Amino acid sequence: MKTALFVTDCSIDAALSLRHWLAARNSQPVRLTVVYPYDITRGQTLSRDTLKPAKAGAVAKLDNWSALLDALPAGHLTTETLLASPELALSIHLLLRGYDYWLVNDEEQITSPAVAAILNQCTTRAEVLSGSARLARA
Repeated sequence: MKTALFVTDCSIDAALSLRHWLAARNSQPVRLTVVYPYDITRGQTLSRDTLKPAKAGAVAKLDNWSALLDALPAGHLTTETLLASPELALSIHLLLRGYDYWLVNDEEQITSPAVAAILNQCTTRAEVLSGSARLARA
């Protein structure tokens, strides 16, 4: 079974794009990991009192967002929250775990030199969700 990583901002557009991509591959099951990177409020220091509500809010937002996806078979969707920037969350996942696809909403995400360097270190292929454009790793 193919595996895919999607780092989301929990927008409705992201959910619709991902849902369309999954529907187009209905005959080829994919084990999908969705990561929602979050942060504490700017200006606050990192502590248990600031982290706990930020994490709870991120988990709730991701749960609500994932409900927008069509029902996937049991075990085909894993959701995670991560206290990190989107770039750091992506780096951590691509370098530590093996994925067949990294799903992106915007081609500009792929053109970053840092992302290109990470993609050159792994076998993950970047695939743009919007439209039918597909990009092989750099």
